Amino acid sequence: MADKDLDDLDLTRYVSESEKHMEIERIMKAFKLDPFGILEVPYEVPKAKELKIAYRKKSLKIHPDKVQHKDAQDAFQRLKKAESELNDKGRVLFLMELVLEAKAELVKEKGDKLEVTAVRFDDETMIDTVDPAKFPYVATKQGQLAIQKRLKNLLVENELKRRRLMKRELEKEGEEARQKEEAITERKRKQEEQKQWEDTRDQRVSSWRSFLNKDGKKKKRKTKE
Repeated sequence: MADKDLDDLDLTRYVSESEKHMEIERIMKAFKLDPFGILEVPYEVPKAKELKIAYRKKSLKIHPDKVQHKDAQDAFQRLKKAESELNDKGRVLFLMELVLEAKAELVKEKGDKLEVTAVRFDDETMIDTVDPAKFPYVATKQGQLAIQKRLKNLLVENELKRRRLMKRELEKEGEEARQKEEAITERKRKQEEQKQWEDTRDQRVSSWRSFLNKDGKKKKRKTKE
């Protein structure tokens, strides 16, 4: 049997049902826009190997096939989404900008001068961050909780902006759709008026000829008189 299979067996064997339930409930209570908090990994540039280990341990613990809990499926999906986000380059760049902002606020609060360090994310990308070696308190439990709190505020603010922008775009699209519908209705009205005008052309011509004929007869009678 492979070492990986043994590790899986050991994990599921020694984790109690109550611990699995507690982990599911923790994930469900975690701020769902914060993948770091859901996976319980440091607010640092994600490292593929550490991320994989963290995800694997938690996914085995709360997998819907391995635990009976009403929120097991939802918790598992949130965990998968968190792992996916921290493997997505674009999302990581966005999140790390906010993490840097959160750390900068903490450093400022401590009365220190901010120094930014570039850390390699992949072969093409460097990400600015606050080096825990220079500012040790950002890596402490208290520091991580402070960063988590600040990051949550920033994520909420960003989400509200996104929703407001989406609302404006939908309103704009709605107004454009309304104007388009009005233009279509106006064209139809004009087309119907034109058709009605054409359909009644013979009737109008006939009425006009009748009028002319009557008028001509009156003039003839006056002439004879």
